[in-house]
Amino acid sequence: MNRRFLALGLTTVLLGTLAWAQFGRDFGNELLEDPTGQALVQTYGALKSNYLEDVDDEVILRGAIKGMLEALDDPFSYYLEPRSAAREAQDRTGSFEGIGAVLTPLNRQTGEGVEILQVYAGGPASNAGVQRGDIFLEVDGVDVRNATTGDVVDLVRGPRGTVVELLMRRPGQEDPITFQIERSTIEIIDVSSTLLDDGVGYLTIRQFGSQRVHEQLVEELAELRDRGATSLVLDLRDNPGGLLTQGILVADEFLEGGDIVFQRARGVTQRIASADPEANELPMVVLVNNNSASASEIVAGALQENGRALVVGEETYGKGVAQSVISLADGGQLAFTSFEWLTPARETIAQQGITPDVYADDARHPNTIAIEGRGADPGQSLQIVVDGEVLGTATADDEGTFDFVTTGPRPEISPVQGEAIVNLDADPALRTAVDTLLNQVVAGAAAD
Repeated sequence: MNRRFLALGLTTVLLGTLAWAQFGRDFGNELLEDPTGQALVQTYGALKSNYLEDVDDEVILRGAIKGMLEALDDPFSYYLEPRSAAREAQDRTGSFEGIGAVLTPLNRQTGEGVEILQVYAGGPASNAGVQRGDIFLEVDGVDVRNATTGDVVDLVRGPRGTVVELLMRRPGQEDPITFQIERSTIEIIDVSSTLLDDGVGYLTIRQFGSQRVHEQLVEELAELRDRGATSLVLDLRDNPGGLLTQGILVADEFLEGGDIVFQRARGVTQRIASADPEANELPMVVLVNNNSASASEIVAGALQENGRALVVGEETYGKGVAQSVISLADGGQLAFTSFEWLTPARETIAQQGITPDVYADDARHPNTIAIEGRGADPGQSLQIVVDGEVLGTATADDEGTFDFVTTGPRPEISPVQGEAIVNLDADPALRTAVDTLLNQVVAGAAAD
């Protein structure tokens, strides 16, 4: 284990030294010596001096930062404004100050609109009466009907003991509901588990964004074994990744030996982590889908290529590049792609993903139907019918425009953090994973 962290430590030092050396250069003079750089400064001066209205320095300068990153045509390089950067830093600690609810996009296609996906039992939101499926209309008087999940989270979170006012729409009720909720400290639980029939332990990791993921994994594994688990399904579906260190620790938890991940930067490839001899020996399979990305792909690839587990599900996302993260002077955060990850066999993950050993389509998520229209009479109620099925109604506003969004039924989620709820009948991919695991256990017993 010391060997693994030595490699990680050296990599961190090298990256830090590189960043320091780069920022030690006089980029200000380089900018002013370049004609395009001069044009940038001239544009800023012209707007400051002669634009029709006063300009907000923060708005246009942050726009310039975002424009530089957009010009890279790289979906993984980004700039976070100070408030979002502070939220992300808080999440990494494993807790935050908020209302105790998980938010999700209302329209999965556009990312606009936000609804409650999960309410933590005993938390502020639960105690106030907020329910799963409630849709955000306003937060402290700010209209968030077309906001993104990140926008709403930034507004909802705040110092413990302060109050946030939410205006919500509850499906099936005509009038909006107002909630006054006092914020509190909420622990982030990313690992959930349950015990299935035949001694199959089920464990799912929502993401690797917290420094406590591995700790939670160890706790849940111990509990599953105490309850009689003799094999394991590790569910990484919809896991977008997060901290590399946590992904390595999770992979190492199940590996007695072998490499875990390599890094390639500007043509130089080096080993980042290898496994420690101590390992959990439960027979296992790993379940993935198209949304399994980054650290979850590293875990799946390491377990697959070391022969530790079969991978079941869909081909993963293919997010095999990683970002250097820098805190900026304004309190914001810059993340830019600087290297890529390779599997133990030194295969690239980027744009290819991890190919499962056993394919199984993930059919848990219903299709989103979103309709926008105009031309109706103000206040007119319209019935939305698709293939003869009435999906619901929409009411036109004062200008005769209307919209309708339905996502259909969502899988049940436990309000108790750490407790997983599964339904093998409604989750054919999980059923395939369990059958694959049990066949593997039987084959192993026959071989013995």
